[in-house]
Amino acid sequence: MDNIKNYKCPACASTLIFNADTQNLFCESCGNEYTLESLAEIENTEAEKGKESYDWSSYTPRSFPESEAGALSSYSCPSCSAEITGDAALGATVCPYCGNATIIKKQFEGSLMPDYIIPFRVNKKEAMECFENAAAKAPFLPDEFKSKKKIEEMSGIYLPYWMFDASCDAHFTYSGRRVKCWSDANYNYTKTDYYKLIRGGGISFSGIPVDGSEKTDNTYTEALEPYDYNEAVEFNTAYLSGYLADKYDVSPEDGSIRANERIKNSTKSEFMATTSTFSGVTETSGSVNLYDTKTRYALLPCWMLNIKYEGTNYKYAINGQTGKVVGEYPVCKKKRNRFILKCYAVSLIITTAITLLGAYFMM
Repeated sequence: MDNIKNYKCPACASTLIFNADTQNLFCESCGNEYTLESLAEIENTEAEKGKESYDWSSYTPRSFPESEAGALSSYSCPSCSAEITGDAALGATVCPYCGNATIIKKQFEGSLMPDYIIPFRVNKKEAMECFENAAAKAPFLPDEFKSKKKIEEMSGIYLPYWMFDASCDAHFTYSGRRVKCWSDANYNYTKTDYYKLIRGGGISFSGIPVDGSEKTDNTYTEALEPYDYNEAVEFNTAYLSGYLADKYDVSPEDGSIRANERIKNSTKSEFMATTSTFSGVTETSGSVNLYDTKTRYALLPCWMLNIKYEGTNYKYAINGQTGKVVGEYPVCKKKRNRFILKCYAVSLIITTAITLLGAYFMM
């Protein structure tokens, strides 16, 4: 008798009874019915609790052909040590990361050839207009941020990204409940049913971007998304003409850590959405296993601008494909204080007028 297996309902843990009519196992407590195959799958899911696998295939870097490398130059910023690439004919420029005007041109070497690139769609004039329109909405903006001369210092740069493709099998279990309330002439009733929710399935991801530069803030680069990857083309040095390009200093292995986080968060969100008909849903276990993984190296367009104000360097990024602006704006204390004083003066005049009118009518 010790070898006899006692089947429990995954939803309510009551004993399951074999139904001769349907050839399935039936729970008299909650009314759920299971095939032997579905129970076996549920048991396998339970065995996978807490197991997560993120196995990315290694990336094979490509070097520039000598014919294309000869058309490029490297530029080094002595202020922030940024190493950027541009076409050999590119003249004087400003460092897009720190705003330093001194850029040292040197022999091109050491960069890896990207797999593909999204060309600029927003030119410099349009990028300036995008910035000015966004800045116009900022209250009490200092005059330095309205200077055309300063805004013209923005640089067009291709930022390095690791792009990750993957498919995944995911399994999650949740606890949830459904509450039903009703009344009769004498009493109010509440019935609460508790459930164990089991979800499983597959999701595919394509082109998950991860910033490949340590010099850029991930909150900025991720805020610039989305890009339209339908416009991505095979890399050609011609697209660099007149622009800068940063080379990656984050390894694909390190980049995959952030990709794993984004995959896990997106997968959890999608599966959690399937439990919307229940209340008080809590995840009790989950696993995400990747397969068919692929890593690629890409360059995405961005306009960057640095404006220094009261000792702080304010950085702005504009999506070179969509014109989306990312950055924080300071407040001019003088403008803010003048506004407060004006408001106070107006309120004082109104209060005085009301007081005088009241005194007049009381006479």
